[in-house]
Amino acid sequence: MKRGIASVILAALLELSCAKSVPPVPAIPVDGLDADVRNAIVKARDEAVAQPKSAQASGNLGMVLEAHTLYQPAVPVYQRAVRLDTKDFAWRYYLALCLEKTGQLDEALASISEGLRIRPDYAPAILKRAELLLKLGRFPESAAALEPFLAKNPGSPMALYFMARVKFAQQDFAAADDLYRRATEASPTFGSAWFGLGETSKRLGRDAETERDYQLAETHKDHYPPSADELYLEMTKLATGIENRLMEAKRLMNKREYDRSSRIYKEVLKQYPDNLDCLVNLLYIAQYPNQATPEEVEDLYQRARAASPQLAEVYMYHGTALAAQGKYDAAVAELDKAIQLKPNTAEAHAWLADVRERQHRPADAIEQYRIAIAQQPDFRIARLELAKDLLYAGRSREAIPVLLPALQVEDQNTPVAMMFLVQAYVNTGDRATARKYLEQAHQYVLRNGPSNLLPQIESNLKSLGSG
Repeated sequence: MKRGIASVILAALLELSCAKSVPPVPAIPVDGLDADVRNAIVKARDEAVAQPKSAQASGNLGMVLEAHTLYQPAVPVYQRAVRLDTKDFAWRYYLALCLEKTGQLDEALASISEGLRIRPDYAPAILKRAELLLKLGRFPESAAALEPFLAKNPGSPMALYFMARVKFAQQDFAAADDLYRRATEASPTFGSAWFGLGETSKRLGRDAETERDYQLAETHKDHYPPSADELYLEMTKLATGIENRLMEAKRLMNKREYDRSSRIYKEVLKQYPDNLDCLVNLLYIAQYPNQATPEEVEDLYQRARAASPQLAEVYMYHGTALAAQGKYDAAVAELDKAIQLKPNTAEAHAWLADVRERQHRPADAIEQYRIAIAQQPDFRIARLELAKDLLYAGRSREAIPVLLPALQVEDQNTPVAMMFLVQAYVNTGDRATARKYLEQAHQYVLRNGPSNLLPQIESNLKSLGSG
């Protein structure tokens, strides 16, 4: 009760502060910042000073500061924007985020609560308020904030995750376990939810599942559900400087837009010639067509190795680039170095298996793929490649247990996994099970594509139906 009163008082004080005189735009220290970041801040501050009565100009300065993780100086700037326009939800929301980042949780809760009075349906703010209540140890209030939201959004991974944390804090491990599990089902790469599930599995005595859950948490430790926070995304677009350029290049690389990604990395290297992220990621990109000459590959490798001689990725991606040039023996030597430096790297074992396939050494490829999926059970591409090699080697019975876990997650590789499984069951003489999975593949492709698989599937269904 006392805490609830405190939040009301804080909110009231926040309102009263709006009636006071608005302070001037604060000075922002910019010494030591990246030149692009410094210029963006100076420009935004000059605009705020030139328009002293504009909440938008002050708020924009706060957004620029927040976008570059300068939360402390952003707080008074957002407070100024709130005073200039008490009815604008955005400034209270951004202020709450920065207050949270600076450890001022009660103040952040007051700001987000006031914001929700202006815009009560903004889902990210509802979830943030619940999270703040959770962090403050106010578990019943956090649950009360989440229950109506979950009633309307039962598949929200973040709401399920926060409610699971509430139940876990209340030592209701069975309820927490169910909620964490639902969060992973809603977002299969949600690392924090997998970790939470590992914690409940441990407390509920499920030792085998505990190890798997922790392993998945480690695999997906940097993955979160896609954000639907339009205001936060609008703020992040203001980010500039080397770190943000590297983030953009990495994002493009993950989308396989290698030309654009490579262009950013090369531009950054002009200013920071020893930047390891650029050197290593350009080595990775070098395996793809028209991305780097052999001379450029060696230059990148020598510079990356000089910068970090013990980094396994330097040798791993040098190996993939050499393999792309057809230099398989040299590629194997580099991949072996990567594995020596970091033996539990599933990716390096998978790349080594890929090179062994190109060298027509299927037994060695199978061995390396087995190591890769033992280290990372959800490594779907490695599973499919291993299954393919086992099928080609006439070892269909071994391929079946490799393929079955690949069907637990649906993505663009699901039809391939189903077709491999069908072939494995046909090869082992189990035509009934083969037809069952072929019918599943047919329904999946009808719903999701690719349509070019339909003629083959329908032909196979006729064949199996007559057998």
